[in-house]
Amino acid sequence: MFKMSPKNFFPLIVGAGVIALAANLTLPNPSHRSAVGAAQQSNPERLEQLRRMITEEIGKPLASNPSQCKLIAFGSKPCGGPATYLVYSTVKTNESRLTQLVSEYNERQKKYNEERGVISDCMFVTEPKVELAGGVCKIKPESGRLP
Repeated sequence: MFKMSPKNFFPLIVGAGVIALAANLTLPNPSHRSAVGAAQQSNPERLEQLRRMITEEIGKPLASNPSQCKLIAFGSKPCGGPATYLVYSTVKTNESRLTQLVSEYNERQKKYNEERGVISDCMFVTEPKVELAGGVCKIKPESGRLP
């Protein structure tokens, strides 16, 4: 049977943390203990369900005019602020329904992060610009970025 000594275990933990940060993922903080009961905790299955519903609501963001292309802040970083932005078309998407779904998702993710002591890189996510390209709303590539 393979035994792992603390001396060998530490590099694995550090390495996993570095990989997760490099991939812009979040890791739960194992030392965090929540006093919230299981019935009151956020529901990861509901988060996934909301994500699917949001993706379906947005669909392919087709538009004929750039003014029909919009952004919505999505997710909640543990340090605050949105995790990313989603682009959608006002032609295709029911904005009030999308706003409702994203709002619930963001609140539940924030609660999930708090309950589990999730950590992240805490980098500020700037709001991107959108463009209409080939009849589809897209996030503009960053200026000055190498291909």
